[in-house]
Amino acid sequence: MWNDDRQELRVLLVTRVSGLEEELRSRDLQGIELLRTKKDADTVRALAEAEVLVADPVLVASHLDAGVKLRWLQSTYAGVDSLFRSGTRRDYMLTRVKGVFGPLMAEYTLGHILARERYFLKLARQQENHQWAPKRYRRLSDLTLGILGCGDIGSAVAQAARTFGMEVWGLRKHPNPAAAFDKVYTAEQLADFLAGSDYLVNILPSTPATRGFLSGEVLKACRDTAVFINIGRGDVIDEASLVKAVQHSWIAGAILDVFGEEPLAPGSPLWDLPGVTITPHVAALGFAGDIADIIEANLGHYQAGEPLKHRVDWERGY
Repeated sequence: MWNDDRQELRVLLVTRVSGLEEELRSRDLQGIELLRTKKDADTVRALAEAEVLVADPVLVASHLDAGVKLRWLQSTYAGVDSLFRSGTRRDYMLTRVKGVFGPLMAEYTLGHILARERYFLKLARQQENHQWAPKRYRRLSDLTLGILGCGDIGSAVAQAARTFGMEVWGLRKHPNPAAAFDKVYTAEQLADFLAGSDYLVNILPSTPATRGFLSGEVLKACRDTAVFINIGRGDVIDEASLVKAVQHSWIAGAILDVFGEEPLAPGSPLWDLPGVTITPHVAALGFAGDIADIIEANLGHYQAGEPLKHRVDWERGY
């Protein structure tokens, strides 16, 4: 609870996160007037007076020039790449959601690995056909999981994998050890990292350094039994390169939750490519209570003139 004598702060909320507005309004946010818009035109008009904006980045990226008084934007997402497009302004503080999506990403990743290794989908089809055909499987403790990105989400996925006895490797900018990882590689060691991974999970943000990082013939360095899982950003590899990698058996398949353009076009060859699983960007949905906790804490810091949590570095892109 905040002191009543603090100046009232008007906060503009622009989001499609289910239940977030209701969650914020149910809290005792003293000194806060929460404003809500429903249409783009209303958002543009409200931005002209907004000092603080709480928003889904994709909904406001093209309207930020109207925010002449904007000092701080609190993203409702972990990813803020839509605010880094060419020409988009950067003269305000930007913070993001952090620390809540890791467990969800871990559930998605390990769930799909288990389903693939234990042939759950094939066994379901066998049941439909009244077919009894046991199949040998591998132990997860004999497999290596390579994770591109060793931040809070990567660490959560790594910890979950290690509970199953998996060897976990991480790829990051610098070679410093990371607590949840058995080995850490840098971009200069990418070929070795790829060659030793049974499953390869991308959790990298979208930055100039990561866009197209796995495109071309990069995945040719993988084991032909390896599976690529993408829960980070779709632009880490272009569609043609990914299709080629599967068709040429550089990898055995892919589990894809993110794409360069969403929704994935009905005519994309990825839909029907053998070994490829498509999910509609659901690996880590935003839960209103978790996001509201971060927003509430940062609003308190802002009112008190304190440093904001999870501030984005404009140079790094995250």
